[in-house]
Amino acid sequence: MDQNQTSSTVIIDDQTQTPSTTTIDQNQTPAPAPAVSPVVGLSMSLVVSLVMRVLTFILLLISLIIIASASFDTFDIYGFPITVKSNDFYGYRYMISADVIGMAYTLLLAVLTISHLITSGSPIGSGLAYFEFYGDKVVSFILATGAAAGLGLSVDFNRFLDTGKDIQNFINMANAAASLLLLGSVCSTISSFISSLNLPRRSKA
Repeated sequence: MDQNQTSSTVIIDDQTQTPSTTTIDQNQTPAPAPAVSPVVGLSMSLVVSLVMRVLTFILLLISLIIIASASFDTFDIYGFPITVKSNDFYGYRYMISADVIGMAYTLLLAVLTISHLITSGSPIGSGLAYFEFYGDKVVSFILATGAAAGLGLSVDFNRFLDTGKDIQNFINMANAAASLLLLGSVCSTISSFISSLNLPRRSKA
């Protein structure tokens, strides 16, 4: 009789202890990690894109200041002294236009992106995503061709003109402006790559 009671007591104790042990193990299981928000995933690319746009704007601004202030003194066919400016040449006019267009687009897109981020909490909307995607492509081509036009015209000056000191200084300034414009086109191209990679996700925002 005592043995039966003892065994039944052991069975009852084991049965009562087993669920409690299982409950403790289940309670100690770590909770699953929270899902990452899509906005957080876009934050790094947004920062890189804004940095590239700031660099583009600065490079284009310096390029515009240099090419707009470049000039040299010479004489016309009648022997009268004249001042030749950069906008007297079509190649440099195109450079100036590329600088202005690139600065206006970069500033506009940066303002729209920051404004949309503040008002809606998301980096960019679907409509603005497509505007950024196509705008980056067009502006990158304009900047690159503007730099090519300026550098090509400077090479022609060195080949076909008897360059004195003033003209050489003018050409050096034009080359510096075209080089900065070329760097600006590189930064704009990087922004274009980022907008292409982010378009599938941003267009659904």
